[in-house]
Amino acid sequence: MFSHRWGEDEPLLRDVEGHSVYDLSTKGGFGKLQAFCLRACKEDYLWAWSDTCCIDKDSSAELQEAIGSMFTWYRRHQLCFEVFHFVPNNHAGQEREWFQRGWTLQELLAPRTVLFYTRNWSLYRNFSSSNHKADVGVLEELEQKTGIESRFLTNFSAGTDDARSRLQWASSRCTTRPEDIAYSLFGIFHLHLPILYGESAANALGHLLAEIISQSGDISVLDWVGESSPFHSCFPAHITSYQKLPPSLSQYNTAKPSLMMRLLLSISMRRLYHSLEKSPLPRFINGRLILPCITHRVVRVQLKGIDPPVPSYMYKIWASGLRPLEIELPDKLEDVAMEQGALQLIRPWHSKLLGPSAKLDAMSEKQLLTMLGRPFNALLLMKLPHNEYKRVASSTLIAAQPVSPGAILKCKVRTLSIV
Repeated sequence: MFSHRWGEDEPLLRDVEGHSVYDLSTKGGFGKLQAFCLRACKEDYLWAWSDTCCIDKDSSAELQEAIGSMFTWYRRHQLCFEVFHFVPNNHAGQEREWFQRGWTLQELLAPRTVLFYTRNWSLYRNFSSSNHKADVGVLEELEQKTGIESRFLTNFSAGTDDARSRLQWASSRCTTRPEDIAYSLFGIFHLHLPILYGESAANALGHLLAEIISQSGDISVLDWVGESSPFHSCFPAHITSYQKLPPSLSQYNTAKPSLMMRLLLSISMRRLYHSLEKSPLPRFINGRLILPCITHRVVRVQLKGIDPPVPSYMYKIWASGLRPLEIELPDKLEDVAMEQGALQLIRPWHSKLLGPSAKLDAMSEKQLLTMLGRPFNALLLMKLPHNEYKRVASSTLIAAQPVSPGAILKCKVRTLSIV
């Protein structure tokens, strides 16, 4: 199979159908296709596949099937030639364009056997291995260029596990057609969704994120900063909002309750545990995110400063059960949001966060109290009519810190409807 950055004059199915590849023009993508077929012959293959001309792009049904099956095709092939067509012979550093394209991400992850070539069909950097994914030097370079750990490069499984990291891998890539930035990830997440060219990139990404939550309940996809999507307030408008991974908050010191305090808190802890255990899974239904969460009512909001050139607005917020915190917003809060009770800071919840234990014993009780006492990435919500909420987008992640173990146990576990 052939992985490459599309250029000008790429041959389509109608251009090659009924013709010998070698009888065609050698200009542009035609010459690239001929070189690919010759290389496949030298490797003793009788059949070769290129996405430019082996898919009938005039057929919407075939295109839908191809996009949904592409990851599987790259996974099952015998050998993938990945060509840095814009890289002269053995020139390192100029292959970055291949690593910036949306579709090449799955073409990097799916194949088990890969050879990288320059535009002159010389092995990249003279790496002579029969499989560049088995070459330590290549893997180190790939990990450095992509930010993807080598264990995923060599043994990647499609699915929704660790969805936030997979979105981060794609966040600095781009596609010619805006919607493709989402469509190119369908195979990586092992999802089958309609291909609707003409919808916006934000809607395409929204459909993808909604399906990830519906199938897995993975709330890590809510950790982003930037502009809210018109598709849904809890989703970003652009995949670039996932470029920054959420920081580790474990370095913060958490208050350790005394033995007497833990005994006094035991009954309340068990009530909280059962509320968390019985909370429904996060799901996306009829344009609404049904999200179980631990809520903290905002009791006071103070505008601290404005940065006009950006613009950005700095607010100090006091919320029940949390230490005062400062947040940066891209838009000024509406007057109604400044009223007491209009805003909530929430900790999104998924029952799997409780771990595998089926019951609350002394050890799991201590672990739960420790976990809930740590700082967390909060979402800021504004209440709407009909008991619904919408997310208020922030320019930075909101790191919230519980005041004390006692304050944790006073928090409410609720399931909110967010639009």
